[in-house]
Amino acid sequence: MAIWVSRYSNRELLNGKYYPVGISIGSPKWPLGYELKEQCYSLAPKGYMLNMSLEDFKPAYYGKLEDIGTDKIINIVERLDRKAQDEGKELVLLCYEDVRIPEDWCHRTVFAEWWAENTGELIEELPDPSEPKVKKPKPAEKKAESKTDNKKPAQEEPQQMSIFDMVGAGI
Repeated sequence: MAIWVSRYSNRELLNGKYYPVGISIGSPKWPLGYELKEQCYSLAPKGYMLNMSLEDFKPAYYGKLEDIGTDKIINIVERLDRKAQDEGKELVLLCYEDVRIPEDWCHRTVFAEWWAENTGELIEELPDPSEPKVKKPKPAEKKAESKTDNKKPAQEEPQQMSIFDMVGAGI
């Protein structure tokens, strides 16, 4: 049984070897380049969980899964895996976040932890051939960083000027 977790934008999914199933509240509105086989809302977080910290999210999400029932969740995933195998493919459970970016986390990795704890089986992140996009801090984040950062500000790199720059600067 080969089961993976990943993000909808993983270019690896374009090769046709996988059975992609969404486990997010909604599905992408952009063209994926592959067919999303199903949407499994049982494994999606509840809307109120979306703005939680990981520390608050994990027990809330585990609680949701426990309310559904361990046996029922296992049956859902095994049913999806059988469908994937019937097509000669590997099951991939999908949502949005790029967990290769250190500050990002996602419920799919929390689900993989829950699965390992309840079945003893590992679900790993599907390798992603693209480079992670590092998010630039928002202006409010930059201000907060500068207030909390006690280090000396980095000196600006010297800029080469041309004669034309001096004319425009009134020099």
